[in-house]
Amino acid sequence: MEFAELTATYQRDHQPDWPEASEVRRARGALARAAPLVQASDIRRLQARLAEPAFLLQAGDCAETFADNTRTSVANRVSLLRAMSDAIEARSGRPVVTVGRIAGQYAKPRSAPTERRAGLALPSYFGDAVNGADFTAAARTPDPRNLVRAHEESARTLARLAGSGVFSSHEALLLDYERPQTRRATDEGRLYDHSAHLLWIGERTRSLTGPHIDFAAEIANPVAVKIGPSATPTVLTGLHAVLNPDNVPGRLAFIFRMGRHRAYDLVYAMLSRILAEGWVDRVVCDPMHGNTVVSPAGVKTRVVTAVEDEVRAFFSACNDTGVTPGGIHLEVSGDDVTECVATRVDDGCLAVNYRSACDPRLNPEQASSLAQLVGALLVPHGDFGPRREMAMSGR
Repeated sequence: MEFAELTATYQRDHQPDWPEASEVRRARGALARAAPLVQASDIRRLQARLAEPAFLLQAGDCAETFADNTRTSVANRVSLLRAMSDAIEARSGRPVVTVGRIAGQYAKPRSAPTERRAGLALPSYFGDAVNGADFTAAARTPDPRNLVRAHEESARTLARLAGSGVFSSHEALLLDYERPQTRRATDEGRLYDHSAHLLWIGERTRSLTGPHIDFAAEIANPVAVKIGPSATPTVLTGLHAVLNPDNVPGRLAFIFRMGRHRAYDLVYAMLSRILAEGWVDRVVCDPMHGNTVVSPAGVKTRVVTAVEDEVRAFFSACNDTGVTPGGIHLEVSGDDVTECVATRVDDGCLAVNYRSACDPRLNPEQASSLAQLVGALLVPHGDFGPRREMAMSGR
Protein backbone atom coordinates (compact mmCIF):
# COMPACT_ATOMS: atom_id res chain seq x y z
CA MET A 1 0.00 0.00 0.00
CA GLU A 2 1.33 3.47 -0.90
CA PHE A 3 1.85 5.94 1.96
CA ALA A 4 -0.64 8.36 0.39
CA GLU A 5 -3.34 5.68 0.53
CA LEU A 6 -2.30 4.58 4.00
CA THR A 7 -2.46 8.01 5.59
CA ALA A 8 -5.57 9.20 3.80
CA THR A 9 -7.64 6.54 5.50
CA TYR A 10 -6.26 7.50 8.91
CA GLN A 11 -8.62 10.45 8.80
CA ARG A 12 -11.52 8.02 9.21
CA ASP A 13 -12.10 8.42 12.94
CA HIS A 14 -8.33 8.84 13.39
CA GLN A 15 -7.73 5.10 13.21
CA PRO A 16 -4.64 3.74 11.47
CA ASP A 17 -5.13 1.67 8.35
CA TRP A 18 -2.83 -1.14 9.39
CA PRO A 19 -1.03 -2.66 6.36
CA GLU A 20 -1.71 -6.29 7.37
CA ALA A 21 -5.18 -7.23 8.61
CA SER A 22 -3.89 -10.59 9.87
CA GLU A 23 -1.36 -8.83 12.13
CA VAL A 24 -4.13 -6.65 13.57
CA ARG A 25 -6.20 -9.73 14.39
CA ARG A 26 -3.17 -11.32 16.01
CA ALA A 27 -2.52 -8.21 18.11
CA ARG A 28 -6.15 -7.91 19.19
CA GLY A 29 -6.16 -11.56 20.19
CA ALA A 30 -3.02 -11.11 22.28
CA LEU A 31 -4.56 -8.11 24.04
CA ALA A 32 -7.78 -10.00 24.72
CA ARG A 33 -5.80 -12.80 26.36
CA ALA A 34 -3.47 -10.52 28.32
CA ALA A 35 -3.85 -9.88 32.02
CA PRO A 36 -5.86 -6.74 32.82
CA LEU A 37 -3.67 -3.70 33.39
CA VAL A 38 -6.00 -2.33 36.09
CA GLN A 39 -8.64 -4.00 38.20
CA ALA A 40 -12.37 -3.18 38.19
CA SER A 41 -12.21 -2.62 41.94
CA ASP A 42 -9.62 0.14 41.48
CA ILE A 43 -11.65 1.71 38.66
CA ARG A 44 -14.65 1.82 40.99
CA ARG A 45 -12.45 3.29 43.72
CA LEU A 46 -11.45 6.14 41.42
CA GLN A 47 -15.07 6.82 40.47
CA ALA A 48 -15.97 6.98 44.15
CA ARG A 49 -13.21 9.53 44.71
CA LEU A 50 -14.40 11.57 41.73
CA ALA A 51 -17.95 11.51 43.11
CA GLU A 52 -16.64 13.39 46.14
CA PRO A 53 -16.06 17.16 46.14
CA ALA A 54 -12.33 16.72 45.55
CA PHE A 55 -10.17 18.49 42.96
CA LEU A 56 -8.77 16.48 40.03
CA LEU A 57 -5.12 16.89 39.07
CA GLN A 58 -4.62 15.09 35.75
CA ALA A 59 -1.16 15.55 34.29
CA GLY A 60 1.69 13.83 32.51
CA ASP A 61 3.33 13.32 29.16
CA CYS A 62 1.82 14.49 25.91
CA ALA A 63 2.94 11.21 24.37
CA GLU A 64 4.76 8.52 26.31
CA THR A 65 7.52 6.66 24.47
CA PHE A 66 8.75 3.13 24.91
CA ALA A 67 12.35 4.33 25.18
CA ASP A 68 11.48 6.70 28.03
CA ASN A 69 9.70 4.08 30.11
CA THR A 70 12.51 3.67 32.63
CA ARG A 71 12.45 3.38 36.40
CA THR A 72 14.02 6.84 36.73
CA SER A 73 11.62 8.48 34.29
CA VAL A 74 8.55 7.02 35.99
CA ALA A 75 9.88 7.98 39.43
CA ASN A 76 10.46 11.57 38.27
CA ARG A 77 6.95 11.85 36.85
CA VAL A 78 5.31 10.40 39.95
CA SER A 79 7.40 12.64 42.20
CA LEU A 80 6.25 15.72 40.29
CA LEU A 81 2.59 14.66 40.34
CA ARG A 82 2.71 14.07 44.08
CA ALA A 83 4.45 17.40 44.68
CA MET A 84 1.84 19.25 42.59
CA SER A 85 -1.00 17.47 44.37
CA ASP A 86 0.47 18.30 47.77
CA ALA A 87 0.95 21.95 46.78
CA ILE A 88 -2.67 22.32 45.65
CA GLU A 89 -3.98 20.64 48.80
CA ALA A 90 -1.77 22.70 51.11
CA ARG A 91 -2.63 26.00 49.44
CA SER A 92 -6.37 25.41 49.02
CA GLY A 93 -7.32 23.04 51.81
CA ARG A 94 -9.20 20.98 49.23
CA PRO A 95 -8.51 17.22 48.79
CA VAL A 96 -6.92 16.28 45.46
CA VAL A 97 -7.35 13.16 43.34
CA THR A 98 -4.17 12.54 41.33
CA VAL A 99 -4.46 10.95 37.88
CA GLY A 100 -1.50 10.66 35.54
CA ARG A 101 -1.39 10.78 31.78
CA ILE A 102 0.66 7.65 32.22
CA ALA A 103 0.84 3.90 31.52
CA GLY A 104 -0.96 4.05 28.18
CA GLN A 105 -0.62 7.48 26.59
CA TYR A 106 1.10 5.96 23.56
CA ALA A 107 -1.15 7.29 20.77
CA LYS A 108 -1.91 10.78 19.51
CA PRO A 109 -4.30 12.14 16.89
CA ARG A 110 -2.56 14.51 14.52
CA SER A 111 -3.88 17.47 12.56
CA ALA A 112 -2.19 16.24 9.37
CA PRO A 113 -1.89 12.60 8.28
CA THR A 114 1.46 13.18 6.57
CA GLU A 115 4.66 15.02 7.38
CA ARG A 116 6.86 16.49 4.66
CA ARG A 117 10.59 17.12 4.95
CA ALA A 118 12.84 18.18 2.07
CA GLY A 119 10.25 17.08 -0.46
CA LEU A 120 9.69 13.66 1.13
CA ALA A 121 6.21 12.88 2.51
CA LEU A 122 5.75 10.16 5.12
CA PRO A 123 2.97 9.30 7.56
CA SER A 124 2.91 11.53 10.61
CA TYR A 125 4.06 10.11 13.93
CA PHE A 126 0.90 8.92 15.69
CA GLY A 127 2.57 7.66 18.87
CA ASP A 128 4.61 4.59 19.68
CA ALA A 129 1.52 2.39 19.76
CA VAL A 130 1.20 3.03 16.01
CA ASN A 131 4.58 3.88 14.47
CA GLY A 132 8.03 5.30 15.18
CA ALA A 133 9.14 8.92 15.44
CA ASP A 134 12.20 8.55 13.19
CA PHE A 135 11.59 10.08 9.78
CA THR A 136 12.10 6.92 7.73
CA ALA A 137 9.68 4.82 5.72
CA ALA A 138 10.31 1.82 7.95
CA ALA A 139 9.70 3.69 11.20
CA ARG A 140 6.63 5.56 10.02
CA THR A 141 4.79 2.49 8.69
CA PRO A 142 2.04 1.58 11.20
CA ASP A 143 2.78 -1.72 12.92
CA PRO A 144 0.00 -3.43 14.96
CA ARG A 145 2.62 -5.28 17.00
CA ASN A 146 3.16 -1.92 18.71
CA LEU A 147 -0.27 -2.34 20.33
CA VAL A 148 1.00 -5.36 22.25
CA ARG A 149 4.22 -3.54 23.09
CA ALA A 150 2.15 -0.63 24.47
CA HIS A 151 0.35 -3.05 26.80
CA GLU A 152 3.64 -4.56 27.96
CA GLU A 153 5.20 -1.16 28.63
CA SER A 154 2.07 0.03 30.43
CA ALA A 155 2.22 -3.02 32.69
CA ARG A 156 5.82 -2.14 33.60
CA THR A 157 4.84 1.44 34.37
CA LEU A 158 1.91 0.39 36.54
CA ALA A 159 4.16 -1.94 38.51
CA ARG A 160 6.35 1.07 39.28
CA LEU A 161 3.27 3.13 40.22
CA ALA A 162 2.20 0.64 42.87
CA GLY A 163 1.57 2.39 46.18
CA SER A 164 2.07 5.89 44.73
CA GLY A 165 -1.55 6.98 45.02
CA VAL A 166 -1.59 7.92 41.32
CA PHE A 167 -4.34 6.56 39.05
CA SER A 168 -3.72 6.00 35.32
CA SER A 169 -5.42 7.57 32.31
CA HIS A 170 -4.96 8.06 28.60
CA GLU A 171 -6.88 9.12 25.52
CA ALA A 172 -9.07 6.26 24.25
CA LEU A 173 -8.01 6.80 20.65
CA LEU A 174 -7.00 3.40 19.26
CA LEU A 175 -10.07 1.20 19.36
CA ASP A 176 -7.98 -1.82 18.33
CA TYR A 177 -6.21 -1.32 21.67
CA GLU A 178 -9.18 -0.46 23.88
CA ARG A 179 -11.87 -2.90 22.76
CA PRO A 180 -9.90 -6.14 23.35
CA GLN A 181 -9.18 -5.00 26.90
CA THR A 182 -12.86 -4.37 27.66
CA ARG A 183 -14.37 -7.16 29.73
CA ARG A 184 -17.51 -7.77 31.75
CA ALA A 185 -17.07 -7.86 35.52
CA THR A 186 -18.19 -11.16 37.00
CA ASP A 187 -19.39 -9.58 40.24
CA GLU A 188 -21.73 -6.90 38.90
CA GLY A 189 -21.95 -7.45 35.15
CA ARG A 190 -20.75 -4.08 33.86
CA LEU A 191 -18.15 -3.61 31.11
CA TYR A 192 -14.79 -2.14 32.12
CA ASP A 193 -11.88 -1.08 29.95
CA HIS A 194 -8.95 -2.52 31.87
CA SER A 195 -6.33 -0.45 29.99
CA ALA A 196 -6.62 2.46 32.46
CA HIS A 197 -8.63 3.73 35.39
CA LEU A 198 -9.95 6.77 33.47
CA LEU A 199 -10.29 7.23 29.71
CA TRP A 200 -10.92 10.44 27.81
CA ILE A 201 -12.21 11.18 24.32
CA GLY A 202 -10.35 13.88 22.44
CA GLU A 203 -11.63 17.02 20.74
CA ARG A 204 -11.13 15.43 17.31
CA THR A 205 -13.07 12.24 18.06
CA ARG A 206 -16.00 13.38 20.23
CA SER A 207 -18.63 13.23 17.47
CA LEU A 208 -21.93 11.85 18.78
CA THR A 209 -22.15 9.71 15.64
CA GLY A 210 -18.59 8.43 15.89
CA PRO A 211 -17.26 5.17 17.36
CA HIS A 212 -15.34 6.76 20.24
CA ILE A 213 -18.39 8.16 22.03
CA ASP A 214 -20.18 4.87 21.41
CA PHE A 215 -17.28 3.07 23.07
CA ALA A 216 -17.17 5.48 26.03
CA ALA A 217 -20.91 4.99 26.57
CA GLU A 218 -20.42 1.22 26.83
CA ILE A 219 -17.79 1.15 29.56
CA ALA A 220 -18.29 1.75 33.27
CA ASN A 221 -14.95 3.56 33.79
CA PRO A 222 -14.99 7.25 34.64
CA VAL A 223 -14.75 9.06 31.29
CA ALA A 224 -13.93 12.57 30.17
CA VAL A 225 -14.38 14.50 26.94
CA LYS A 226 -12.18 17.32 25.64
CA ILE A 227 -14.25 20.37 24.67
CA GLY A 228 -12.72 22.96 22.34
CA PRO A 229 -13.85 26.38 21.07
CA SER A 230 -15.96 24.95 18.24
CA ALA A 231 -18.33 23.28 20.72
CA THR A 232 -21.60 24.77 21.92
CA PRO A 233 -23.70 24.13 25.04
CA THR A 234 -25.92 21.99 22.83
CA VAL A 235 -22.93 19.71 22.19
CA LEU A 236 -22.59 19.26 25.94
CA THR A 237 -26.27 18.37 26.17
CA GLY A 238 -25.83 15.60 23.64
CA LEU A 239 -22.68 14.26 25.28
CA HIS A 240 -24.25 14.26 28.74
CA ALA A 241 -27.33 12.43 27.44
CA VAL A 242 -25.21 9.66 25.93
CA LEU A 243 -22.41 9.37 28.49
CA ASN A 244 -24.15 10.15 31.78
CA PRO A 245 -27.91 9.83 31.26
CA ASP A 246 -28.49 8.92 34.91
CA ASN A 247 -26.48 11.93 36.11
CA VAL A 248 -24.17 9.81 38.25
CA PRO A 249 -21.51 11.71 40.25
CA GLY A 250 -17.96 10.72 39.28
CA ARG A 251 -18.94 9.32 35.88
CA LEU A 252 -18.28 12.17 33.43
CA ALA A 253 -15.94 15.16 33.20
CA PHE A 254 -15.80 17.91 30.60
CA ILE A 255 -12.26 19.14 29.96
CA PHE A 256 -12.35 22.64 28.47
CA ARG A 257 -9.48 23.62 26.14
CA MET A 258 -10.51 26.97 24.71
CA GLY A 259 -7.42 29.16 24.37
CA ARG A 260 -6.79 32.11 26.65
CA HIS A 261 -8.44 34.80 24.49
CA ARG A 262 -11.89 33.15 24.44
CA ALA A 263 -11.75 30.98 27.53
CA TYR A 264 -13.88 33.08 29.87
CA ASP A 265 -16.83 33.65 27.51
CA LEU A 266 -16.90 30.10 26.14
CA VAL A 267 -16.52 28.39 29.51
CA TYR A 268 -19.11 30.71 31.08
CA ALA A 269 -21.67 29.62 28.47
CA MET A 270 -20.89 25.93 29.08
CA LEU A 271 -21.08 26.26 32.85
CA SER A 272 -24.35 28.13 32.64
CA ARG A 273 -25.88 25.20 30.76
CA ILE A 274 -24.48 22.67 33.24
CA LEU A 275 -25.84 24.62 36.19
CA ALA A 276 -29.25 25.21 34.60
CA GLU A 277 -29.65 21.49 33.85
CA GLY A 278 -28.48 20.35 37.29
CA TRP A 279 -25.81 18.04 35.92
CA VAL A 280 -23.18 16.70 38.32
CA ASP A 281 -20.53 16.38 35.59
CA ARG A 282 -17.07 17.57 36.66
CA VAL A 283 -15.61 20.63 34.90
CA VAL A 284 -11.88 20.69 34.24
CA CYS A 285 -9.50 23.22 32.68
CA ASP A 286 -6.95 22.19 30.05
CA PRO A 287 -4.96 25.42 29.53
CA MET A 288 -2.34 23.75 27.33
CA HIS A 289 -3.90 22.69 24.05
CA GLY A 290 -5.53 25.97 23.11
CA ASN A 291 -2.31 27.90 23.63
CA THR A 292 0.19 26.14 21.38
CA VAL A 293 2.26 28.43 19.16
CA VAL A 294 5.08 27.86 16.67
CA SER A 295 8.46 29.53 17.08
CA PRO A 296 10.28 31.30 14.21
CA ALA A 297 12.30 28.10 13.77
CA GLY A 298 9.14 26.04 13.43
CA VAL A 299 9.15 24.50 16.94
CA LYS A 300 5.89 24.01 18.80
CA THR A 301 5.84 25.67 22.21
CA ARG A 302 3.59 27.22 24.84
CA VAL A 303 4.06 30.45 26.74
CA VAL A 304 3.54 29.90 30.46
CA THR A 305 1.87 33.27 30.97
CA ALA A 306 -0.74 32.33 28.34
CA VAL A 307 -1.36 29.04 30.16
CA GLU A 308 -1.80 30.96 33.41
CA ASP A 309 -4.21 33.38 31.73
CA GLU A 310 -6.50 30.54 30.66
CA VAL A 311 -6.42 29.05 34.16
CA ARG A 312 -7.48 32.41 35.61
CA ALA A 313 -10.23 32.76 33.00
CA PHE A 314 -11.57 29.29 33.83
CA PHE A 315 -11.67 30.04 37.55
CA SER A 316 -13.31 33.40 36.90
CA ALA A 317 -16.06 31.72 34.88
CA CYS A 318 -16.55 29.22 37.71
CA ASN A 319 -16.71 32.03 40.27
CA ASP A 320 -19.22 34.02 38.24
CA THR A 321 -21.56 31.08 37.59
CA GLY A 322 -21.23 29.45 40.99
CA VAL A 323 -19.97 26.17 39.53
CA THR A 324 -17.21 24.50 41.50
CA PRO A 325 -13.95 24.14 39.52
CA GLY A 326 -13.36 20.42 39.27
CA GLY A 327 -9.83 20.01 38.03
CA ILE A 328 -6.81 20.88 35.93
CA HIS A 329 -5.43 18.87 32.98
CA LEU A 330 -1.79 19.50 32.07
CA GLU A 331 1.05 18.17 29.96
CA VAL A 332 4.16 18.04 32.16
CA SER A 333 7.53 16.33 32.29
CA GLY A 334 9.38 15.11 35.34
CA ASP A 335 12.63 16.18 33.69
CA ASP A 336 14.14 19.64 33.21
CA VAL A 337 13.00 20.06 29.63
CA THR A 338 12.91 23.37 27.77
CA GLU A 339 9.72 22.98 25.74
CA CYS A 340 7.58 25.80 27.18
CA VAL A 341 8.85 29.36 27.58
CA ALA A 342 8.15 31.78 30.40
CA THR A 343 6.93 34.95 28.70
CA ARG A 344 8.19 35.07 25.10
CA VAL A 345 9.13 32.59 22.40
CA ASP A 346 12.88 32.02 22.32
CA ASP A 347 14.34 29.39 19.98
CA GLY A 348 17.66 29.50 21.80
CA CYS A 349 15.96 28.48 25.05
CA LEU A 350 13.86 25.81 23.36
CA ALA A 351 16.92 24.19 21.80
CA VAL A 352 18.62 23.49 25.14
CA ASN A 353 16.59 20.39 26.04
CA TYR A 354 13.54 19.93 23.82
CA ARG A 355 12.64 16.24 24.08
CA SER A 356 8.88 15.87 23.62
CA ALA A 357 7.76 13.32 21.05
CA CYS A 358 4.79 15.53 20.20
CA ASP A 359 3.59 18.60 22.12
CA PRO A 360 5.55 20.84 24.55
CA ARG A 361 5.38 20.04 28.28
CA LEU A 362 5.87 22.13 31.39
CA ASN A 363 9.07 21.31 33.28
CA PRO A 364 8.98 20.67 37.05
CA GLU A 365 9.64 24.30 37.98
CA GLN A 366 6.91 25.59 35.66
CA ALA A 367 4.46 22.88 36.72
CA SER A 368 5.06 23.48 40.41
CA SER A 369 4.50 27.21 39.98
CA LEU A 370 1.23 26.54 38.17
CA ALA A 371 0.12 24.20 40.97
CA GLN A 372 0.67 27.03 43.46
CA LEU A 373 -1.49 29.31 41.30
CA VAL A 374 -4.26 26.70 41.10
CA GLY A 375 -4.16 26.24 44.86
CA ALA A 376 -4.49 29.97 45.41
CA LEU A 377 -7.39 30.25 42.96
CA LEU A 378 -9.16 27.37 44.74
CA VAL A 379 -9.14 29.12 48.11
CA PRO A 380 -12.52 30.87 47.58
CA HIS A 381 -13.99 27.41 46.90
CA GLY A 382 -12.86 25.91 50.21
CA ASP A 383 -16.47 25.08 51.08
CA PHE A 384 -16.79 23.45 47.62
CA GLY A 385 -19.36 26.01 46.56
CA PRO A 386 -23.07 25.73 45.81
CA ARG A 387 -22.61 22.64 43.65
CA ARG A 388 -21.50 20.45 46.57
CA GLU A 389 -25.03 19.66 47.64
CA MET A 390 -26.05 19.00 44.05
CA ALA A 391 -23.17 16.55 43.52
CA MET A 392 -23.65 14.75 46.79
CA SER A 393 -27.38 14.32 46.21
CA GLY A 394 -26.89 12.96 42.68
CA ARG A 395 -29.26 15.50 41.16
